[in-house]
Amino acid sequence: MLDMYRISFWVVLVAAFAITAQASPSFAFDVLKERVVVPQGWVRRSISNESEIIPLRIALKQANPGTIESALNQTSDPDNKNYLKHLSKQDVLQLLKPSTRSAKVVRDWLESHDVHLNERSSAHSFLVEVPVHKARRMLNADFSVFEHRDTSEKVVRTTEYRLPRDVADHVDLIGGTTYFSTLHTMRRPSRIIESDVQMPTTDQHGRISKVKLNQSGAVQNGVPSSCNASKVINKCLRDFYGTSDYKPQAASKTHIGIAGFLNETANYQDLDLFLQNQRPDAHRGHASFDYVTLNGATNNQSLEASTGEAALDVQTVVGFTWPIRTSFYSVGGSPPFKKDEFTPTDTNEPYLQLLEHLIQLEDHKLPDVLSISYGDDEQTVPENYARRVCTLFAALGLRGVTVFDSSGDQGVGGDDKSECVTNDGNDKPTFLASFPSTCPYVTSVGATQDFAPERVTTKKFSGIVSGGGFSRYFNRHSYQDDVVTSYLTDYQGTQYHGLYNPLGRAYPDVAAQGSRFLISVGGKYELISGTSASTPLFASIVSLLNDARIAQNKATLGFINPLLYKRLGGSGAFNDITHGSAEGCGNSKGFKAAQGWDPVTGFGTPKFKSLLNKVIDL
Repeated sequence: MLDMYRISFWVVLVAAFAITAQASPSFAFDVLKERVVVPQGWVRRSISNESEIIPLRIALKQANPGTIESALNQTSDPDNKNYLKHLSKQDVLQLLKPSTRSAKVVRDWLESHDVHLNERSSAHSFLVEVPVHKARRMLNADFSVFEHRDTSEKVVRTTEYRLPRDVADHVDLIGGTTYFSTLHTMRRPSRIIESDVQMPTTDQHGRISKVKLNQSGAVQNGVPSSCNASKVINKCLRDFYGTSDYKPQAASKTHIGIAGFLNETANYQDLDLFLQNQRPDAHRGHASFDYVTLNGATNNQSLEASTGEAALDVQTVVGFTWPIRTSFYSVGGSPPFKKDEFTPTDTNEPYLQLLEHLIQLEDHKLPDVLSISYGDDEQTVPENYARRVCTLFAALGLRGVTVFDSSGDQGVGGDDKSECVTNDGNDKPTFLASFPSTCPYVTSVGATQDFAPERVTTKKFSGIVSGGGFSRYFNRHSYQDDVVTSYLTDYQGTQYHGLYNPLGRAYPDVAAQGSRFLISVGGKYELISGTSASTPLFASIVSLLNDARIAQNKATLGFINPLLYKRLGGSGAFNDITHGSAEGCGNSKGFKAAQGWDPVTGFGTPKFKSLLNKVIDL
């Protein structure tokens, strides 16, 4: 923790901005708060039902914007005297807090419309549920039903909204209005893998029976004999990255969390079957996970309800980290939600829901690592929304949490060149960055395949291409400057000029195997590839590093990007990936993997023992 002087400094700094004037706002003039262009793929279908209840999350401005980021820059910088002095829940909430005046102005505005706060509101984020006709009056907005052409998802949204002048200055954004989510999992199931891959034995119902897998730890040509690139088991991954002989020493004090969106369901029977065959010692030890439901999510444990993303995440993490505590956070939509002909699918905005929950957890309940295997095209996320979410990721980092996100499965964009255009109405060619990987306060993870050597995943072999690139919303932090500038100078030049922002936050930061993981889904085997596989893998390795530090009464690593770029990158702690590229957007080869850091695999894949030796004494 920061010393008491430091804590007092931040608290006093926030208090200085807490203006307590009691004058009531006039609510007289409208200010355009946000305007967006309907993203590609979404089509307006009809005017929304006036009586439909929609959730609105009103994010209040911090009394002192930037304080969270400023504090995190100290606690995450290995050159700073406050390095790894994480803050408590109360300290961080105080930094997030709006001014007293902001809270009063927004409350008065809501009361003037006879709108009351939901019990899940916090001091810095108000949640309300209102019928569409009332939202129209409050926000001077036209709400309609929009449908996505590919997924048939329907949501109630508006393309712009306004606020009274006296209210606008106190609000960062209103969620549930302009965010047309393209949220998707970063994985591909077995149906895209060639049919000649021999799968393990199943019974007459397709359920897993006794499996014979090579559990040998012998190494040949630098590759463990347990490894087969066409069918990758957990034992292979632990052998290859050097964690097989590490035994967690502080499992009861170490905690890793997994985000679950889009109705993904983690199944206990699937985990049991996976462990029985791939981690028998954990199976004998009754390894499990905590299933946490948020905002109307359900926990359906029938095998028919089991889904691939959740299975991949949970099985990878538990297979690596047992007996460390694992929590799966299943995030549903904001209630109330009733399916009808107007809105048959949930209007879910998952990031804020999950982050608001985690920020409110007591210190001993908060995971020290969080793995997220989902992403949006950055340009489809309203910038104000993305910045608010990113600030909350920074707040988690300030509490000592390392947040990982998958870099994407489509290289620099989609398969079709026509998908790679701006959504500002001009349809200019562009590479598509992935959020939240573009947030500077998460650690982005790319994916590799093969073992001798590892290379960037390819569409032909893995079904996915590891994503990477540069943000158009967030600037690059100074600790990235040297390696990113070197890459752009040595390998990129003027190629793809205008298709990306060379000054933006560059990602991914690291990489790991993400091809053909053998996973149990619904009692059957699937081979799954994606940065959804590499992300929980890398998150698990950092969880083991935290375990070793906690066993010595040391702080968790928290936000690790400054450490990566200042100390660990180029230190021999990673396998440098130099083969492959982030192809996409039609026939573009995209960014190339290269010596040192690159925007496809970051610094490369982890060498656990080397990392452990380097971080244990920090």
